[in-house]
Amino acid sequence: MFSLDVSNGDYLRIHASGRLTPRDYDALDPAVEAELARWAGRAPLLLDLQGWRGWSAGGLLRDLRFDFRHRNSFPRIAVVGDRPWHKWLTLAAKPLFSGEIRYFQQEREAVEWVTAE
Repeated sequence: MFSLDVSNGDYLRIHASGRLTPRDYDALDPAVEAELARWAGRAPLLLDLQGWRGWSAGGLLRDLRFDFRHRNSFPRIAVVGDRPWHKWLTLAAKPLFSGEIRYFQQEREAVEWVTAE
């Protein structure tokens, strides 16, 4: 499941939890598109993976499609995780995005970095 939080106005925050399926992306895609329109197509992103367990097979395919479609949408991506493989996944995702992407264990540090200019 995803939740999109835009309440602070400095960056987009997506929290992923559980095992993601295509249905989760059906809800996320239009919400992200609408929010990016408010940001003229590019916004810093904090991706919170705490509690995330991975994808279904269809969820992985939808994630790759989302990543390619938004390869230039995020000038900075801060990933917050709570499992060692979250860090490896962040490293593997670097070639998919044109912006910087970094892994953090603490959300406070991630927020500081993603909002720095």
